[in-house]
Amino acid sequence: MIKQGIRIGLNNLGIRDIAEANTFVNAHNAFATERFDMVVMNSEIDGTDTTYLLRETRLGRLGTDPFIVGAMLLATTDESRVHNCVNSGADDLLLIPFSPDQIATRLGAFANRRKPFVVTHDYIGPDRRKQARPGATSAAAFTVPNPVQARAAGAAPERYDSQKSQIFGTLSLERIKRLAAGCEWECKTLLDKAREGTHTPEMVLRGAFNLENLISELMERVARDLRHGTENLEALLAKSAEIKNRPSAATIGEFDSLHAAARRIATTYTGG
Repeated sequence: MIKQGIRIGLNNLGIRDIAEANTFVNAHNAFATERFDMVVMNSEIDGTDTTYLLRETRLGRLGTDPFIVGAMLLATTDESRVHNCVNSGADDLLLIPFSPDQIATRLGAFANRRKPFVVTHDYIGPDRRKQARPGATSAAAFTVPNPVQARAAGAAPERYDSQKSQIFGTLSLERIKRLAAGCEWECKTLLDKAREGTHTPEMVLRGAFNLENLISELMERVARDLRHGTENLEALLAKSAEIKNRPSAATIGEFDSLHAAARRIATTYTGG
């Protein structure tokens, strides 16, 4: 019934070319191999969290268009589920149940407007900020391509693809800056807690895991997008691994050395 309502809503917008995926594997394959302007997806399929698919698409790791319009369907207002959907980079969240007219109105609006995107160390997607968080560094907003609007306007695919590549390159450079700053922040947090004597093995382990994820993506983007060597990042990764392997025995000196290395990398890629 939900799929029928979605199809009716899309048909009411004049959309006829619709593909369905009924399993997580089929959905993943569709993201990876097909070209879509819009996806309307349940936040969970067969007990599997599907927000991963949209998040990987926004990062440019999955599919052909990181700017696909994405609407996530939710059957619950559970805070953690809503949080996952928002952090996936979804353009819109729709609570089940809904009427075909509701979905037509919500999705049809994307033919005319779309929120600008923001890029942080852990998010790429529509700007949902109402106001800046106290003490937070304001993230720049970027106008991104809108495949639904381009389709409605009859824009040539080649023109859209050119715009898509240009804007994604800009966002990738911003992501590098944010990842580098994120690495320094994680290291500074570990150092500050160690100096205060309030760090725990669990906290150190969690921070080291976060740092490894940040460094790994930063290495990938620096090598691919900037054609830079990754020796300094590899050294930082090795330092992080040493601390992760013995979280209860790491010394303030090691945390200080880790932060100093991260600071140098942040200066290189952020200029600050």
